[in-house]
Amino acid sequence: MHILPPTTVRREARRCGAGALLAMLAGTLAAHATAQTAPRTSPGQPAPTAPGLISLPEVRITADPLGADELRSTRPTSVMQQADIERNLDNSLGGMLSQQPGVQSSAFGSAVGRPVIRSHDGARVRVTQNGLDTMDVSSLSPDHAIAADPLAAERIEILRGPATLFHGGGAVGGLVNVITRTIPLERLDSLTGHALLSADSASRGHSEAVALRAGAGGLNWSASVFERAARDYRIPGQIVAGDPESRARRLPNSFARGDGFSGGVSYVGQRVTVGLAHSALANHYGIPSEDGVSIRLRQQRTEALALIEQPLPGIARVRATLADGRYRHDEIESGGEIGTAFRRRGREARVEITHETLAGIRGVLGVQSQDRSLSASGDEAYLPNAAERSDAIFYVAERALGPARLEMGWRTERTHLRPEQASGLAARRFSLDSLSVGASLPLFPGHVLAANLSSSQRAPVIEELYANGPHAATATYEIGNAALGRERSLNLDVSLRRSGGPLRWKVGAYANRFSNYVYGRGTDENGDGIADRVSAANVLENSAADPGAGEFTRLLYAQARARFAGLEGELSYRFSGTPYAVRVFGDTARGRIEGQGNVPRLAPSRIGFSVDLESGPWGGFVSVLAVNGQRRIAALETTTPGYTRVDAELSYRLDSRSNRALTVFVQGRNLLNETIRPHTSYVKDLVPQPGRTVIAGIRARF
Repeated sequence: MHILPPTTVRREARRCGAGALLAMLAGTLAAHATAQTAPRTSPGQPAPTAPGLISLPEVRITADPLGADELRSTRPTSVMQQADIERNLDNSLGGMLSQQPGVQSSAFGSAVGRPVIRSHDGARVRVTQNGLDTMDVSSLSPDHAIAADPLAAERIEILRGPATLFHGGGAVGGLVNVITRTIPLERLDSLTGHALLSADSASRGHSEAVALRAGAGGLNWSASVFERAARDYRIPGQIVAGDPESRARRLPNSFARGDGFSGGVSYVGQRVTVGLAHSALANHYGIPSEDGVSIRLRQQRTEALALIEQPLPGIARVRATLADGRYRHDEIESGGEIGTAFRRRGREARVEITHETLAGIRGVLGVQSQDRSLSASGDEAYLPNAAERSDAIFYVAERALGPARLEMGWRTERTHLRPEQASGLAARRFSLDSLSVGASLPLFPGHVLAANLSSSQRAPVIEELYANGPHAATATYEIGNAALGRERSLNLDVSLRRSGGPLRWKVGAYANRFSNYVYGRGTDENGDGIADRVSAANVLENSAADPGAGEFTRLLYAQARARFAGLEGELSYRFSGTPYAVRVFGDTARGRIEGQGNVPRLAPSRIGFSVDLESGPWGGFVSVLAVNGQRRIAALETTTPGYTRVDAELSYRLDSRSNRALTVFVQGRNLLNETIRPHTSYVKDLVPQPGRTVIAGIRARF
């Protein structure tokens, strides 16, 4: 069966080369898939779920050393399985997660979007790949893409709220862990995998991905490759909010291209598992807020893993992981020359030792070490070359108290930031300590009450301490503060969950109190309500003399008390005897900085609703996301109107034998052609999101 006419396929093959190869490989694999007769589920891996259904019991959180499942965890967590990833697949990680409770996107066009968790973004939200840092520069600026492509993901874990005990101060707002499974952790005895081929109307783009896994006798291997390409995408109206003269059919300079591959090997014995993997990623995308400017990034990443079961009496498991990354990032001017270049080298190692139950306590003792170096050169090298080292030790434990589960933990960390001597800037050292205690209590069958109280600390990052220069993507002139101290917060999460049966739901509330919150503060020295403007040539030039004196808004880093609070909820129900299931979710957040008012880019309140269909070979869904307008704005911000996004999909399985299938699908996004400007975006008034989009493609699973 062909989705595209043969002539179109041949034309696309000549144009994109690797994409054609992937398409042919996908077809071959799909044919192999339809020839299979029996499903296979890896040991310890949950059975596949229908799209749209939320968490199932015993879905282990690998980013948690204790391995607690979603239902027993004292922290609010979510897991996106393969079916959920395919349904929400997006060019950016933030865009793909944006319909999870408490998670939105920084939305710098469609190619770039970092997750925003409970209105925290940047350095407060850590993104990891297979539990280790992505080692990119995405946290430095919202126009920098994450070096973990959604097309390579097989599972995504989201920890909302502080995850500092396990992953350091950079996770004070939350954690997103992208799992690629490039190192197989189970014994494989046949060829398995999945493939995707799709095209979309908004950007006239296409995506292809193939992943394979196989093994014999305990020796296993994996290989995957992907490619995507998109032209400037279609928008529903004006480019610039409130400017009728800026109407256009497509958003200029919103193109995006990317490709990558990975390969891994492992040996899985009775008590020992070892593995090694390597991956490469390349992206090239436009910056819609700047005329003709684009970013080209490359990353090479190597990972290693060793797992030993019961190496010594009293020790249940030792797990060691290592990642080494080399990242380069060039900002290309309209004339083709490199305007600014970033280079990052990084290495992270973790060792976790799980001890047997002692006096009713099961625990994990861990050490973590990270080395990173950053160099910047060119017109917008607003950061000094610097090295950063972090070393930490942590212990987390759990104990059953009757039907309840008590969890506690502690972490101490030392961070050292060293700017190069030529910069004349002083090095900074920080000692960070975090504590946490939580409990989960079954109230009655299927219902769990959970609470977690934590004290977290975060060291200021390089841009907050040492920035000094223009940043064109956000139109700011950033000025760091080398005297900033540790950021401290006290955090409380309370949730109630129901699992089992056709009705599943969870609702939660949280509160964060920061004693010295680090933030970027715009200035208004003459009090006219217009942000001070500076030029790259003269940082002292500001709006006191002329509101249009410079092209950059002056941004100073400072500290103050701050508080955040919010509510999140999710419910799903599968109607007995019918092919239908429904899901409802919603969230709302508040955040204020003492003496300043609302935090910048505060996430607006939302509610989402979806209906899923699965009947024989037919499947699909209709979803509606209603986002309120945001009028709780920070000083010098503008309000943002609300919108309603309607998406839908219809799919047909050509082979309905279990999860081995070839599926044809058509999906529509933003079917109402709404103008979408997320308030969490730095460039919401300059860069609208794509308009009505139709995506057609084939998924193969075997």
